[in-house]
Amino acid sequence: MLNKKVFLFIIAILILMTPLLTACGEAVENTSKDAISMDEDDSFPLSKKVFDTTIKVFCVASTRHLYGEQQFVPNDESKTAVVNDAVARRNDYIEQEYGIKIEIATAGYPSPGEEVANSITSGLDEYQIVADAVYRMLPNATKNYYWSLEKDLKLDRDWWDQNAIENLSITDKTYFVAGDALITDDDHTYLILYNKKMYEENTGFSDKYGNIYDFVRDGKWTYDAMYEMAKAVSRPDDQGQWTTTEGTYGLLGESYGTGILVAGSGITSAEKTSDGGIQLMVDSEKSTRAFDKVFNMLTDTSATIRVEQLGEGGWGKISNMFIDGKGLFYCTSASTITSIKTNTAENKADFGVLPIPKFDEDQDKYYNGINIYQSSVMGVPTTNVQKYDATIYLLEALGYYSKNTPGGSSVTDAYYEITLKLQGMDTSDDEEMLDIVFRNRLYDIGAIYDWGGSLLGIYANVMRSGSNTLASSFDAIKEGARIAMEETIEEYSKITT
Repeated sequence: MLNKKVFLFIIAILILMTPLLTACGEAVENTSKDAISMDEDDSFPLSKKVFDTTIKVFCVASTRHLYGEQQFVPNDESKTAVVNDAVARRNDYIEQEYGIKIEIATAGYPSPGEEVANSITSGLDEYQIVADAVYRMLPNATKNYYWSLEKDLKLDRDWWDQNAIENLSITDKTYFVAGDALITDDDHTYLILYNKKMYEENTGFSDKYGNIYDFVRDGKWTYDAMYEMAKAVSRPDDQGQWTTTEGTYGLLGESYGTGILVAGSGITSAEKTSDGGIQLMVDSEKSTRAFDKVFNMLTDTSATIRVEQLGEGGWGKISNMFIDGKGLFYCTSASTITSIKTNTAENKADFGVLPIPKFDEDQDKYYNGINIYQSSVMGVPTTNVQKYDATIYLLEALGYYSKNTPGGSSVTDAYYEITLKLQGMDTSDDEEMLDIVFRNRLYDIGAIYDWGGSLLGIYANVMRSGSNTLASSFDAIKEGARIAMEETIEEYSKITT
């Protein structure tokens, strides 16, 4: 394994040699960073360059993410044919027009982390792009594993997730990106599924709330509204018992959803300050007020049932309850829609999509958190020198042509189709709701870094305890979290890439 300083010195020398290396055969035309320009219209923003190269992406295997591999390369055996066809057309176009072929290397659970780390620290240029879960990618920035991308990618363009750029950047540098080039960022964003029949058959809902989609559009979809509806529809089982699969509940969920619902208020465990710093937010007034409402709702067994209350197989039991029409709302990720679609049950509940509710009506917009263990970002390893320009070109092409795929439905539209239309959902309203969800994604940098080893699960742990001790629980870990956070900030100041 190379000494880090020696490794970085070699990288610096290689960077200086990049024009010579690229001139020796990677591109037909000059591919230096200075040669990449941007047009001011809606066309592909880079001047056309033709490369003769292959870019290898290290990603998670399809056994872990349905779209882990398929978002990069087509798979003829895929059950999501419409997405597969769009990916194939996109890749064929990129290869024909720009001479860039995409190959993948994969790893299963937990993720590609160790293989990539070994490759980079050994100075090997095996993978030009790495796509993995945010909680595994971000901490590696301070190890000089990844290049900063803000000077080379057109990050202001709408195929890049601006929330990821803002939320995941500790300094003014951007090491990781998400957006239309990926599917696994959308597929592991949290939302609310709701049972249309149960809502429509409750006449009180129509009188008080009206059309639920209009209710969302009008900014009235709040914690209080959700809780009121949840209590109204909930019924115990035939023996009068709660927390059994035979009852009916207003809200189905799991403990991880505690932080997701709190994030619906726009709050995260840590957030950036106006002066470029970071502050812990768990004990802020906004956080404690939001948590109070979420705690009351999730611990009310006459309104909510959670995965962990059902013992072994709880995940499947909760999902089946929703499919069987025993839940009005289901706090879950977008990937669950496809899981329900492939479920063999004969009579599945007719359901729609809603964003995570707001704290109150005065809140400016909806916020939708992610599953940090699954939702992906992409990075470019610092061992990628010779193919760096082609990699940047490919990333921009993946973003643009996933949204503007030639010859048919775009990759983005295909994902919407497989997610919505094949489930028999109202594609106009529900597609608009998905737009709201994906457009307002929220990343909790405190949970991702888990400073002090306790930030990630603090909301869930307090909720599971059944006693609202958020203030004292956070007070016990606050100093350790603060020290760890400041160490991370200091490490970022020393990054040389």
